[in-house]
Amino acid sequence: MAITFTTPARASFLLRMPKLPGLKFLAGNKKARLALIILVPILLLTAFASYLPLQGPLQTNLRAMMQEPSFLHPFGTDRMGRDVLVRTLAGVQVSLFVGFSVAIIALVFGVVLGTIAGFFGRTVDRAIMSVVDIFLAFPSLLLAIGLVSVVGTGLVPVILAIAIADVPRFIRLQRSLVLSPRSRAYIDAARTVKASQWWLMSRHIVPNTIAPLLVAASIAAANAILVEASLSFLGLGIMPPSPSLGNIIRDGQLYLQQAWWISTMPGVVILAIALSLHFLSDGIREALDPRARK
Repeated sequence: MAITFTTPARASFLLRMPKLPGLKFLAGNKKARLALIILVPILLLTAFASYLPLQGPLQTNLRAMMQEPSFLHPFGTDRMGRDVLVRTLAGVQVSLFVGFSVAIIALVFGVVLGTIAGFFGRTVDRAIMSVVDIFLAFPSLLLAIGLVSVVGTGLVPVILAIAIADVPRFIRLQRSLVLSPRSRAYIDAARTVKASQWWLMSRHIVPNTIAPLLVAASIAAANAILVEASLSFLGLGIMPPSPSLGNIIRDGQLYLQQAWWISTMPGVVILAIALSLHFLSDGIREALDPRARK
């Protein structure tokens, strides 16, 4: 007896959506657990910094200039008596906001444009990928520096500059991920029941590309934090007196021999955040890819 499908909904069993594991395996993954051990305290301190009995990040105290790390000032003070820990926490807020904003923007635009390029192919694919290839010809940091020099400094221009530099990589990744499921038998079966292009992309194509994109997004967030710090260090990102990890390090580079903690402490925090996000991406990859569970 032949089975006839009259609507795309009745062919829903043909979907090949990957089942995303819960937090159980991710919490049991060594790399992900290490990432959470590093990230969670930093996130909590950053979130509740304004409620702690600490001086403001812009508050000066000339009587406490260049003090070494102590119980009162765990990260020491700078040349104006400002608490380096408080300023570092304020800089972490900026860095995390930039990192996650860039990851979200790159993920959204990368999924949309990459899916369109890979699914429709031909003229649409050539048009999108031609523009992508032009942007990929430049290193991301160099491209971000060029964009910031055009649009100006500040939080929003920095986010846009880094995101524009990262979007082409997400587009290329998503396009390559779309090419494989596009030619699968269940896509042909869905087309025979007159499934719309939107149905195919949203219910068949995109769900099969989520896992690698989540890994790429966590790596993009870590790289965005490093790029933002680099831009601020060069004087092209977040400008003083607003604290940023990059400009805090730049302020302390002249005093490395007398006050090593001014630049070292924020640098260690940047390293910890970047490494933890990379560890988290490895944990997500292993959680979503059974072949990586060894």
